[in-house]
Amino acid sequence: MTTFIGIILAAALANNLVLVQLLGVSSLFAFSNRLQAATELALFTSAVMLGSSLCNLLLQRFLLQPLGLEFLQLICFIGVTAWLSHQLRIWVKRHYPHTLRRQELAFTLVGANSAVIGLAWLNSSAELTLIHAMASSLGATAGFAFLLLAFAALRQRLDLADIPAPFRGAPSYLISAGIVAMCLLGFAEAAPT
Repeated sequence: MTTFIGIILAAALANNLVLVQLLGVSSLFAFSNRLQAATELALFTSAVMLGSSLCNLLLQRFLLQPLGLEFLQLICFIGVTAWLSHQLRIWVKRHYPHTLRRQELAFTLVGANSAVIGLAWLNSSAELTLIHAMASSLGATAGFAFLLLAFAALRQRLDLADIPAPFRGAPSYLISAGIVAMCLLGFAEAAPT
């Protein structure tokens, strides 16, 4: 149980997809301007990311590897992720049509998000058991969602802060993201080897 929790925390903090692995950085800056939008995108992306990483891991372990078709990994991963994203988008359209109207572009782009596909790729290339890979996926998903929400809240505060004119907007966002990335790298250094 402690190993499972340790893998979740390591994937969420020390190996964060966005600021340590540099996957999905565009989502962090493009869709974190409002807290409500970031919350909706975090929920949708988390569902797609978790489902996609697990489906792609099972596809890799039980179909592609036994048949010697590892060279088709990326194509299959993109296909599975796009299909899963589309199915979830249909569900959201049926149950939450206002949310889809507000976030249509973001929800459409989740299927090709580098964090979603990158997590599937990282899990397939790691030599983890299925349980440990599930923990890694859960941690990476939680880390992505937490960072998106935290950055949306931070952006709201930065927009109201008294910052010199040359540092307003994108420069302050990038400086803040760099500081958070250094903090997350500190978790990696503090982890026992």
